[in-house]
Amino acid sequence: MRDSSSDRSSSRSAISVGTTTLVLIFVLLCLLTFSVLSLVSARANMRLSQKSADRTTAYYKAENASSDILIQVTEAVQKYLNISDEDTFFKNVRTELDGKNGIRFTDDETLTWTVSLTENQYLRAEVQISFQPFSNGNHYRIIAWNTYTDYDWGTDQSLPLLESDSLQGLFMEE
Repeated sequence: MRDSSSDRSSSRSAISVGTTTLVLIFVLLCLLTFSVLSLVSARANMRLSQKSADRTTAYYKAENASSDILIQVTEAVQKYLNISDEDTFFKNVRTELDGKNGIRFTDDETLTWTVSLTENQYLRAEVQISFQPFSNGNHYRIIAWNTYTDYDWGTDQSLPLLESDSLQGLFMEE
């Protein structure tokens, strides 16, 4: 005759092993899921960081190129300050700078240039020159030094919505 207590302990042991196995499988699936999510998140962060670094590098390259152009402008202004006639000063500065490195004059005293950052983004500078020094002692004043884009965003795409007539039919009592 079998001992009933040994039957209970072996069935309890089988349930205990089965439960432990299920818990272990669940924990392993959770760990696998979290590791995949961590990997995906890390890759996304890496791509975002790379884009940010590329954008920052492009901006500072454009900033340096624009500063070099500003140095050329200040050197040209300094070169012709010894002229006593203001009109001749502006004419000589314009002759030396107009068209050089993308510089264009919008009027006698104001000149602009743009430097490319990316395919559709630019750094734009606008500088006013003067025969008489400004309050800071320089013969130039930076009016604008900013980035802009010429990307065409396209038209707004509207979604079809319910007309007011169809709404009245929905809410009418029968």
